Amino acid sequence: MNALMLVPLAALVLAGRSLHLRWRLAASECVWHVRHGLFTVELRRDAHLARLGRDSLEFPQPREFRVLATCVAGLPVWSQQSIVSLPAEAEGCIDDVAAADFDHLFDDPFRLGSSQRRLRLAARAH
Repeated sequence: MNALMLVPLAALVLAGRSLHLRWRLAASECVWHVRHGLFTVELRRDAHLARLGRDSLEFPQPREFRVLATCVAGLPVWSQQSIVSLPAEAEGCIDDVAAADFDHLFDDPFRLGSSQRRLRLAARAH
């Protein structure tokens, strides 16, 4: 395969990855975002009953998913996900779970947090 074939192939792979990330992020709610020029850093969340890959539990459990994504010109280029299992009591009202309800269970970059942290993330995106 010559070098001329690699360039379109690489562009196709990057476009496919970007579309996959965009599709994955579209179903979630944007909690906050910071825009700096063409770059956007956003935290998205979704809470629902889910069963993960090799989960030892028989039935789906209430879980909250948060994704920290970096976008360039509206296209996601990078993302990192954190998943937290919610208490069993949240199962009956999983659609009503607010972002702040279980914020303390997440690691620092996935918390609602201060605007200073958001600005540092936006600066790191460059």
